[in-house]
Amino acid sequence: MKKINHDTEQKSKPLIIPIFIMNSGCPHRCIFCNQKITAGNFPPHITKDFFDTEVKSYLDWNKKRPSKVEIAFYGGSFTGISKAFQETFLSWAGAYVEDGLVNSIRISTRPDYITEDNLSLLKKYNVSTVEIGAQSFNDEVLRFTQRGHDAAATVLAIKTLKDHGFRTGLHLMAGLPKDTIDGFINSLDKAIELMPDTVRLHPLIVLGGTALAEEFRLGKYKPLELAEAIDLCCQAWEKLSAAGIRVIRIGLQVTEAMEKEGAVLAGPFHPAFGSLVLSSIFYNHTIKLLASIPQDTKELRFNLSGQDMSSFRGMANMNIASIKKLYPRANLIVESISGQTRGEISVATDSGKYFTLKIPGII
Repeated sequence: MKKINHDTEQKSKPLIIPIFIMNSGCPHRCIFCNQKITAGNFPPHITKDFFDTEVKSYLDWNKKRPSKVEIAFYGGSFTGISKAFQETFLSWAGAYVEDGLVNSIRISTRPDYITEDNLSLLKKYNVSTVEIGAQSFNDEVLRFTQRGHDAAATVLAIKTLKDHGFRTGLHLMAGLPKDTIDGFINSLDKAIELMPDTVRLHPLIVLGGTALAEEFRLGKYKPLELAEAIDLCCQAWEKLSAAGIRVIRIGLQVTEAMEKEGAVLAGPFHPAFGSLVLSSIFYNHTIKLLASIPQDTKELRFNLSGQDMSSFRGMANMNIASIKKLYPRANLIVESISGQTRGEISVATDSGKYFTLKIPGII
């Protein structure tokens, strides 16, 4: 097997080819889960033909944008399925690694399904990253949502994976039943103590066909408002990024099924939720940058990476509109600069003053 350079992997932003195994290996169904809605157009059983078609479609697209490539098995508890099926899936993916078309493999699983035996199997097939569905570090929340494991299982799983040389990821959810804002922040602090390589964040939405949908109909569960969810995810980004932990996704990937009537019943659902969070992060840091600039300034000239322009401006230019309210006399100029570091905001004033700030976690 080809050796994976973990340092290079950590710094790069890979193209991930997702293969959803649709609840395979899950011992039961969590009260918020409906993968028929969230996973998209994936069959209940993955065949070799389907697998190859999915992988090749991503590879064909990737020719236009060279990058690191990973095949990822999501949507179930990978290490909970039979060893024979694990080997089948991993051998399919491993063939692409051997041919040099894919760099590595990642899987997602439950924290209580990490054992010495299944880690040996993952090593054999060049799996480099294991993502753990933690969701919360509050045992009451985990019990009520029927996760079937406690917070200690997540702590042990991450430590075991690190001891065996795997890169690690955690999935955390905001707005879970029985959770609070303080409880979510506490889960973030617990996650930071474990120092996973990456974290995925998303606010809980109420999906049709789930036990949570009934809780919502009965008035027993109140989801987060959109503004609350954006604020919590902003806080999470700031805390995780400051600790050197990369946030690789904010919010669910929107599928066609989500847009159908009755699919999303309630909660902070937005097709561009991640973009809303990023634009809020950029605005918050821009305000910090402007703190020492007088409001009667006549010109503000912002320089950014072209990749950051939409996040800086905000949806429908709402960030620009807010800055104009703070500096009503200023002529605002926003320019993309070739070679500007991603996440770096620079501003020059008409008085010749120059300020710059780098947002942690933007790569």
